[in-house]
Amino acid sequence: MRHFEGKVAIITGAGRGIGRDAALLMASEGASVVVNDLGGGPQGGGGDTSFAQQVVSEIEAAGGTAVAETSSVASMEGGKAVVQCAMDTYGRLDFLINNAGIIRPKRITDMSEEDFDNVLNVNLKGYFATMREGAQYLKRQGGAIVNMSSPSGFGHLGMANYSAAKEGVVGLTRSVARELGEFGVRCNAVRPMSQGSAMAIPEVFETITYQTQTLGIPHLANQWLMTHGLETAPHSVAAVMAWLCSPLSENINGREVYICGAQVALVQEPELIRNQFMSGGWTWEGMCDPMVTNALTYDVRNRYTGKN
Repeated sequence: MRHFEGKVAIITGAGRGIGRDAALLMASEGASVVVNDLGGGPQGGGGDTSFAQQVVSEIEAAGGTAVAETSSVASMEGGKAVVQCAMDTYGRLDFLINNAGIIRPKRITDMSEEDFDNVLNVNLKGYFATMREGAQYLKRQGGAIVNMSSPSGFGHLGMANYSAAKEGVVGLTRSVARELGEFGVRCNAVRPMSQGSAMAIPEVFETITYQTQTLGIPHLANQWLMTHGLETAPHSVAAVMAWLCSPLSENINGREVYICGAQVALVQEPELIRNQFMSGGWTWEGMCDPMVTNALTYDVRNRYTGKN
């Protein structure tokens, strides 16, 4: 059963890793795929534009249909070019998978403006760029958008730029879901903990080692995220992305799906806890009331000061 027969999908960052596996899977299920990849390294910059064509060749060898597109999605012009490629080649757009990303791990005191801007341009603005251009075509017949987030968005030492971008993707996803839902277009995010990502570079593992061994705190979020002894392979993340494009997930919109090892789960949506109320509104004196302080801070500790 080819779930995406006659459909057209754009996948950014599809030359390697998770994006490549998503492109191969979508094509095997009948979709015509725009394989976008600039061919740069995990920390950005120019690269080998042949990566996109290599994936296209794999798809075509398996009997599928695909076209290579090598624009950088870090600009509005690049996002427009990717979408225009789909329209010029296939005349329609049904699925948009925003997977492109770069990473530049550094402590906040060592992070340059360029480090911050470049990571946000690719990992957040680039997603806006493709959605801004693609929405007008998706609205014609309905479809789905899948955006790549990350557990780093929960908080990650030495990765403030990437964390900000990936948590920004979640807010962007929730908002676009509300805007396009009435037109039959769903928008969801995926948070994978994938060792097979092209961005799993030594500098990232250095941040993890420091947090876990020196500070003794979880390297992501506020709990230990376990792989259950099974590496999260790129094809597993691709399967979640494809599922979010299919009618099988038609009830899922504006949500996050987490995948790690053997586990897949919906992420809890934010909620308010330990609510306190003050008649007439809050004042400094009211916030300093011991009863209020105790209610808000009971059994809460500063997790990030390390073992001592």
